[in-house]
Amino acid sequence: PYRRQRQMCIRDRVYRKIKQLTGMSVVEYIRSIRLKKAAMFLRQDKLSVSEIMYLVGFSNASYFTRCFKEEYGVSPKEFTRQNNTSKHDKPTEN
Repeated sequence: PYRRQRQMCIRDRVYRKIKQLTGMSVVEYIRSIRLKKAAMFLRQDKLSVSEIMYLVGFSNASYFTRCFKEEYGVSPKEFTRQNNTSKHDKPTEN
């Protein structure tokens, strides 16, 4: 009983510290890290949105898209399009 109670106190302190430092709950903080990682992979344009979704820890496509859109204002596909159009549209020097 004492050990369990101590673990809960430690967990609560960690949760409060993360909230204090980031302004986010632990769940929100972890989600934001996953979404930043997803954005990084989307910019590289080497994997599909589905592959990236699973790679960063999401298992539901609609939830991933909803979270991504809340964070970045566009869907993952649109994000990829916006970030890679500029790469492909640059004029080449002859």
